[in-house]
Amino acid sequence: MSVAVCVGVFLATCLGVCRPAAAQDIAGLWVREASLVSSAAIRQLVEDASSAGFTTLLVQVPDLALEHDRPPRSRRAPQVAEPADRWHVLLSEARRRRLEVHAWVDVTRVRVSDASAPDRIPVTRQHPEWLMVPRALATRLARLDLRDPARLAALVGWTSESPERIESLHVSPILPAVVDHLDAQLTRLLSRYAFDGIHLDGVQFPSSDFDYGPAAVAAFRGDIAAGLTDARRRDLDTRAAIDPLTYPDAFPSEWSRFRRSTMTALVARLGNTVRQARRSVRVSVSVVADHDEALGRRLQDWRTWVENGFVDVLCLRPGIETSEDFERQVRGASQFSSGADLWVGIAAGQLPAADSVDRIRAAGRLGVAGVVISAYDTVTDRARMPPDHLQHLGRALSAPVDAVETPHGLP
Repeated sequence: MSVAVCVGVFLATCLGVCRPAAAQDIAGLWVREASLVSSAAIRQLVEDASSAGFTTLLVQVPDLALEHDRPPRSRRAPQVAEPADRWHVLLSEARRRRLEVHAWVDVTRVRVSDASAPDRIPVTRQHPEWLMVPRALATRLARLDLRDPARLAALVGWTSESPERIESLHVSPILPAVVDHLDAQLTRLLSRYAFDGIHLDGVQFPSSDFDYGPAAVAAFRGDIAAGLTDARRRDLDTRAAIDPLTYPDAFPSEWSRFRRSTMTALVARLGNTVRQARRSVRVSVSVVADHDEALGRRLQDWRTWVENGFVDVLCLRPGIETSEDFERQVRGASQFSSGADLWVGIAAGQLPAADSVDRIRAAGRLGVAGVVISAYDTVTDRARMPPDHLQHLGRALSAPVDAVETPHGLP
């Protein structure tokens, strides 16, 4: 067992982690931050969700990587609800309607809203060394100073044109400073707002071709060097001075295990932080449904997270797979999720309305603990969805499995 995983097990077992009792029949709704633009919008959201029969809101909060250093708003900026106001308004309105509110946090992702000026984002400006590097850029970027603007431009450009459709920059869980920062920001969030749950998203590598940044590779070298002979280490160090891929390429299996273990240690630490702050708060995490893909391609070892009690809920990421693949994925995840509740995400904003209802019906037959609809802004978009689509979904979620029928008029 790696050092990182040992640390995670210690945090989960020796610091008094106590998992809250399992919740049942979660009818969840993902809500993007953009839907919270005013107090009136928040009240409408809560009214819509409550009247449709939803029980839980998973509401997007600012990225953990960005929260600490947001510039103050200009006095001339449009008047929208400030973060402190909107979360208190949301929590108050939700309590009145007996809705739970879970904070949906992007852990490693850094949302770049203005691709033309990524250096305005605090984490990219202050800590460019925190950003993950794809293998394709490792050699090129190794020749540049960490604060060279060309380095950040190359990362942003590669991301926007990535054939793998990677949509954002990511901070690296391999770096202790990143983990400390994410933990501190989560602690700050919990100290300010009485959320009922914390939903961790983005706790995976964009792909197995990340993180080949110099600091991450140096950490791997430090982890593995003690087991090498002096001659072998000198040889590899000589080669690594020219080729930054030397150590990962020399030990591919160890490199994969090292990165998985750092992500596992991050999940363990954040889960422990939540429980130390508020023992009643549940920790859910978005996971790739296919465990082999999660483990190999995303370096996301969610079976270990469940087996060690690091999380309370696994939530399968919503997708637009076929109905057959959807059921197969849910059945497969169910085999390995013992010890944690299983929720399934449904991309109702991307699927035909009837397909969303079919997935709700399938989830009910398969006995999952919760279904989470993605997302409020898309399923209430009358230009794209049938009238009262949110209400149709809510009724489907609350109906007995055998009673769920596709509403008339849905495509």
